[in-house]
Amino acid sequence: MEKILFIAPHLSTGGLPQYLVKKIELLKGEFEIYLIEYNNSTGGKLVIQKNKILDLVDEDKFFMLDDNKEETLKIIDKVKPNIVHLEEIPEYFMNYDLARKIYNVDREYFIVETSHDSSFNSNHKIFFPDKFMFVSNWQIQQYKNIDIPKILVEYPIEYQDRLSRVKTLTKLGLDPSKKHILHVGLFTPRKNQAEFFEYARSLPEYQFHCLGNQAGNFEYYWKPLMEDKPDNIVWWNERTDVERFYGCMDLFLFTSRGSDNDKETMPLVIREAISHQIPQLLYNLPVYLNYFDKFDSIGYLNYDDFDSNVKLIRSTLSGGNIKPEEEAYVVCTYPVSDAITQTTKECIESLKKDGRKIIISAHTPVPKELQKMVDYTFNDSNNILTKHTFYSGYTMSNSLYDTHVNLRGEDNDRYHGPACYTSFFNPATFAKSLGIKKLHYINFDYILKDKSYIDYISNILDKKDTFFGEYQAQEGPCYYTYFFSAKPEAMLEVMPTIHTAKEYDGLMDKFGAESNGIENLTYHMFKDYPNNHIEPKELFESDAEKYFEFEDYSMVEYYTILPTDVDNHFCPWVTISNSKESKLIHYTVIKNGELIIDRKLEVRGKYSFWDLVKYNLSDNFNVKFEVSDLESGEHIITHKFDLDNDYFVNTMPNNGSFKWKGERDRYEDKKIKLLHLVTEPKTNEKEIRSIKNIKDFCKKMDIKYDQKINKIWKKTPPTSTCNRPDDVQDKPGYYKLAPGHYGCYLAHKNAICNGTNKDYDYILVFEGDVIIDSDYEELYESLKRFSRIAKEQDQDLIGFGNPYQNRNLNGPKVEDIYTDVTPFIPAQSYLINNDKLDKIKDKFNNLPWDAFDMWICNVAQLKVGTAEKIYTKHLPGFSIIEQEFKSTDENSPLIYANE
Repeated sequence: MEKILFIAPHLSTGGLPQYLVKKIELLKGEFEIYLIEYNNSTGGKLVIQKNKILDLVDEDKFFMLDDNKEETLKIIDKVKPNIVHLEEIPEYFMNYDLARKIYNVDREYFIVETSHDSSFNSNHKIFFPDKFMFVSNWQIQQYKNIDIPKILVEYPIEYQDRLSRVKTLTKLGLDPSKKHILHVGLFTPRKNQAEFFEYARSLPEYQFHCLGNQAGNFEYYWKPLMEDKPDNIVWWNERTDVERFYGCMDLFLFTSRGSDNDKETMPLVIREAISHQIPQLLYNLPVYLNYFDKFDSIGYLNYDDFDSNVKLIRSTLSGGNIKPEEEAYVVCTYPVSDAITQTTKECIESLKKDGRKIIISAHTPVPKELQKMVDYTFNDSNNILTKHTFYSGYTMSNSLYDTHVNLRGEDNDRYHGPACYTSFFNPATFAKSLGIKKLHYINFDYILKDKSYIDYISNILDKKDTFFGEYQAQEGPCYYTYFFSAKPEAMLEVMPTIHTAKEYDGLMDKFGAESNGIENLTYHMFKDYPNNHIEPKELFESDAEKYFEFEDYSMVEYYTILPTDVDNHFCPWVTISNSKESKLIHYTVIKNGELIIDRKLEVRGKYSFWDLVKYNLSDNFNVKFEVSDLESGEHIITHKFDLDNDYFVNTMPNNGSFKWKGERDRYEDKKIKLLHLVTEPKTNEKEIRSIKNIKDFCKKMDIKYDQKINKIWKKTPPTSTCNRPDDVQDKPGYYKLAPGHYGCYLAHKNAICNGTNKDYDYILVFEGDVIIDSDYEELYESLKRFSRIAKEQDQDLIGFGNPYQNRNLNGPKVEDIYTDVTPFIPAQSYLINNDKLDKIKDKFNNLPWDAFDMWICNVAQLKVGTAEKIYTKHLPGFSIIEQEFKSTDENSPLIYANE
């Protein structure tokens, strides 16, 4: 039989020795067990687990060290173990010289390390075992930089039947008529009994119980607590019968928070409480990695809201009257995109822990992945829409423009109120036959954080028939409808059946509503209902913020063509108000039969898009927004506008207005110069091909072409003016600076510092092996946009030939520009506005040199934007800088043209 020698730093009462107890119990029949107690810190009192171990390990195989820790080596030599298993990493408890000898590379035994800590910086690890046996997934991530096998061995959860509550409490001398709340753990700041004491003060109607020793080294912590202990707290010290307390008490309240330097790991008391099936409230600490989400018996405390936690404790202890099988959530959703589907999944997941049924109520086909998550799905294909009777306009203002969208133009006032109404009504029609007595309606973009709020409402519905929050809107008094609760009978008693928009709009007169808005209608339908529970706005909104996470899908989207105050320009306009989205909008403009704009707009959240397009009354335009799902590519909807003289004169003025507050000259023709950096323009095949392409672009777009012939630098670059002098050498190498890098730097420097650049609105710099790999007209129009965005966002330069993928996107995405990007690689084509030239020239004159792309971000620390689309590409061939052939075979196809 193989031998295992365990080395435990101590065996005083706590999680480490209990974990070791369980390991020995499981391994005893398969291995010969030996154990060294490195430090005896029990003081003769903290011996619960030590006594268990002494019963498991033969007397002659248990070794308790004194001050002479070198005795460990003699024990190893005597036992000759196959495995030496340290129950904590040696850096935490073992003498360095001793550990060095145990971890000798010529050792004949296999070393395993377990750790019960989550705070150690693994970069400081000195001694390395053959294998790690960790107690939590957090530790596996914590040590991921160390290439040693790791396995997870969790303390087992062994479910036990609940004890007789009355009998067990009586045997403990406790009153069964009271609720009893338990905490187990050594009195330390990490275990946070101080907070447990505060809950006892706030909840005098309950009895609180602390199990755990008060060690002398933590007297500074526990002594003040005990001197001011609330009368409803009993301290039981440490016990050998802790399972009795788990088995009969009503709530396990574990207030441990830990800290950056004293983290929890995977507390055994939580797992023991799960085994004994006692309801628990605890903090969902980062080290748990949401491990306990899957356990129905566990709820989470709010880190920052003591009063909310008091309410949560009360609702948890009063939950015995709630019958979740007789209640249901109604998730109202419209899953037409992946973003909505994923958010609906989040909503459903947040509702699944408390045993209530879940119903989806929708007006569009529901994906199977959602159907599988819920108990029932109600899909009403009659998606009734109407026109809102009150809201008819949308405005938006910022420093650049003022916008007004007339919602009654271009059919933007379509309103989904009737669809919402039937989403509420439909589930109530069949809830009674399913034995459902309470319905909790929730919009799919609200994620429930704490079910105690629903329990609170359920208790209210024991006496009331409805639960609403009330507020005042512009059109009149309203009830919130993104979340409310009601008994099905109350819904059916008050709400008439509707099948058409006309019937829905008729409810205004029937109930005396100010508008056909669903919130205003709901108020007037239920305001006189005799058994209606109403919460004021302040309380309802405060609770909503506490108990829900709002993803904000307002479903407000406007697509229109606006007249502008810029002569002969119209404005294609898009507004999307959802905070999370998953749409790709293919925006195209065809002018007199010719495609002039072709852009892809990626939408992942709240989004506003505008453009200014020049026109004459004799022109014919086709503006189209093709909307598809960003993830699946599935088509959602197409918005198409046909613009001609009649549209410009009679339709567009009624759509709203776009007032431009920015620089007017931006829409005038700009003076542009392109500086082309070449070395051998007559003999280098790449440069010859590049010159032909770039000259053609400049001629057609009326851009000044300025060819800059540069010397190929062949000498070792200067070190005295270099940012990284130690990396300078005569040949290319990883992160080294070779002659080609210096020559490239000088080429860019001389081009940017050229005196005639100031005569132009902006300059373009192209390297000599670059071609334009996109439509000339599209790039030209994009350059105007890049210049504008660079000014608005204070960007020193904008690149349009370098990928944004795998870069640090430090700033916001503005239209199709990622701002404040690092690093700027490759620096093959970019734009600099006139007003930035002096700044960059000053940096060239006063800062050391580096590889130009590194110089931009690391030395000059310029603010760089990168276009979402790559408009230019390198030609494959021999690289002067790298001194090797470069092509798409070895490099990103994003930046290299096809050969």
